[in-house]
Order: sequence, then structure tokens, then C-alpha cells
Amino acid sequence: MDRHILHLTVPAFPIALARVLQSQLRGRPVAVAPLNSERALLQCVSSEAAAEGVHAGTPIFQARKSCPSLIVIPPDPHLLTKGSRALTELSAEFTPVVESGLGRVYLDLTGSRRLFGPARDVASRLERRIARDMGLSAMAGTGGNKLVSRVAADAMEQPGVFDVFHGAERSFLAPFPVKVLPGVGGARQALLLRDLNLQRVEQVAELSVPQLRLAVGPFAPLLHDRACGIDRTPVQPPRLSTEIVEEGFLGQDENDDAVILSELLRLVEGCGLRLRRMGKEAHTVSLVVSYVDGVTEEGKRSASVPLSLDLELLDLAEELFFATCKRRQRVRGLRLACDQVAAAAAQLELFAPATPVRSQKQVDLQETLDQLRAKYGESSVRWGKGIPARREQLSMSGPAPAWDPERCKYMTVTKN
Repeated sequence: MDRHILHLTVPAFPIALARVLQSQLRGRPVAVAPLNSERALLQCVSSEAAAEGVHAGTPIFQARKSCPSLIVIPPDPHLLTKGSRALTELSAEFTPVVESGLGRVYLDLTGSRRLFGPARDVASRLERRIARDMGLSAMAGTGGNKLVSRVAADAMEQPGVFDVFHGAERSFLAPFPVKVLPGVGGARQALLLRDLNLQRVEQVAELSVPQLRLAVGPFAPLLHDRACGIDRTPVQPPRLSTEIVEEGFLGQDENDDAVILSELLRLVEGCGLRLRRMGKEAHTVSLVVSYVDGVTEEGKRSASVPLSLDLELLDLAEELFFATCKRRQRVRGLRLACDQVAAAAAQLELFAPATPVRSQKQVDLQETLDQLRAKYGESSVRWGKGIPARREQLSMSGPAPAWDPERCKYMTVTKN
């Protein structure tokens, strides 16, 4: 039975949502990035910024050199969650099988085709609903599988519907570069170009699986199917994630443990506050350390008891940091994640092993700090560990004295 898949995408989704609320951002180069450091990487750029040579993954300071008029806005997770939920709710009116992502939605219309008509008609109706209810411009692509519908939607430069007929998948994908195929990144694309001189999808489809296996190994059968327009991946509704993530970049590359631990404490405070607001506790903490040379190291630790207080999380995070950060390179950024999140236990198990008891003073102190920060701001009260020691800077009050060879002829310089 032929499937009917609709893929709908909103380009630069975080920026499109921000422009709905802030009209002054429309028609201007805009990018999304954390504002805690000029070295933070751009997460999303508008078409106006891309025309100026700015791309996602570029540091902020470098992007400003390419585009001095660039407007950088911070990420807004709450707005993204609200926009994604609204986009999913509109899509769910046509089919219960909806797979949503960041500004992207897959709809499997195979079972509801007789009720709502062909996929291209549903795409047109959904596109108008999104423009009317959310004020966003969307591109839609329809086809027999997720791969074809996604490529069709991404090929659109203006809002509209790109309908790929069944049986025309291979000819449709033929002129596109090989990078449109899932699983073909920069490394594999360079490998295919270097070993087999393959640049377009049709050239990959013309080869046999044994020939492709010489270049890509076990990935060859799947790559050949995708080049021929065959994609059996089902549309999967999103699964609930319990992971809480905080990420940050240092103001400059550092190898000073005091400065790095200060940033780590800031991430711990963010994770802990979100846990306590939800009434949850975390059993597992993972840390990703990003170095200046692009290498990343990851570590994970499990706690004997669930944690939610700042000092408890910090002790585990510090232990994890010293166990993970072993390279003699400057650190550029940190990513802290709390997983296996569950509701706080109201009663201890009868035969549970002996565990450290959390004192009521620690709980009262944390509640007081949360109340003060909610009333007076996040930086109104800080832990002492979060304030790194200032580095001494020597400066001269006056001009340097002139060199006197007679006075200094008996002086020696000793190097340590």
C-alpha cells in the first residue's frame, strides 16, 4: 500500500517566532545565540544574515565582522516549546500520526486520505491555517516517504506545496547533491567524491551495492536505497524526554579550574532550579567538556540517592569534571545534563540501604535562596564558589625609569 507523507517546515523557526512578537526584527539580519560570551556559536540565522555570509556554527564575534548590522537574540526555550506545540496541534487535526521537530512536522496521511483528500490538498489547507493562526510562512512537500517529502519541502524558496508523484522519487532526487541523503555528512561526501567522483544522487543510484561498499562499507545498501528514493522510515510521534540540559560557553578559553568550576556552578544552579520547580529529582548527571581544538569529552555519574539541591548536584558535578577533564588544553564550553528524572520520594523504602540524610537546614536554605532569586533576580544571591578569584594585574603608577648601565652592571638575571 502506497504511503502518503506530508512534510511541513518553517525556515529559521526560532527567528520566525521572534519576528511574530517583535516586528522590528522583520527584514533584518538576525541570529540566535547565547549572549553569555562573544565566542558562543550561532544556533540559527535568518535568510538576510545568510546572504551576508553568516552561517550557523559561527562565533558571534566573527559573525559581526561579516555582518556589522547583525542582531543577535538569545534562545527562548519557552517560546520554542509553545510554537512547536501549536504547530503540532494544528497538524493533529488531519491525522493522529504526527512527528514534530524544531519547526518541522511529518504527517502520515495514509489512513486519513479518504477523509481529507489528497496530501497536496491537506498541505495547502494546513499552510493557510499556519499563516492565519500563527503568522508564519511554511513550505510543504508531499511524497511516498519521509525522505522525498523532506527534500521537496527544503527545495522550496517561497511558501507553497511541492508534490512528488508516486513512482517519480528516483528521478526527483537525481539532480540533487549527495549531501541531501540522510547519513551523508561532510566526511562521507568527501569520501564519495575522492574515491568514486560522485557528486549527484543519480550517480550514486547508478552504481551497484558492491561498488558502493568499496567506499562506504556496510552503509552501502541503505545508501543505495535512499539514492533510489526508497525510505521505509515510519512517522513516529515524539517521545517524552526527561533530560534537563544546561549549556554555556566561557568568556575566553580557560584552563583555570576556578573559572571553569564557576561556570559549572552556574549550570548546576540552572538545572537544580528547573528540577525543584517541577518537584523532581535526578539520579544521573552527565557532563560534556568542549576544548579549544574542537575535541569533546563526556562523562556520566549516577548518584546513590536522587538529587535536586545545588550543593548536592555541585559535589557530583565537580567529581565528574575532574574525572572527565584530563587533557592539557584550554576549555571552551560545558554542557551539563540531569537524566533519569523522577518525582521526589515522599517516603523512604523500608529495606533501602543506608544513605546520607539530607538535613532540613539545607532544604530551608535552598528554598530561601530560590525565593530571593525569584524576587530580586538570578544574580542577587550567589554561592561563594561561583565567584572566581580575580587575577592580580600589576600596573605602574608612573613611567618606567631610564636604564642606567652604571647602576645595573653588577646585576644578574636568574631564570626559574
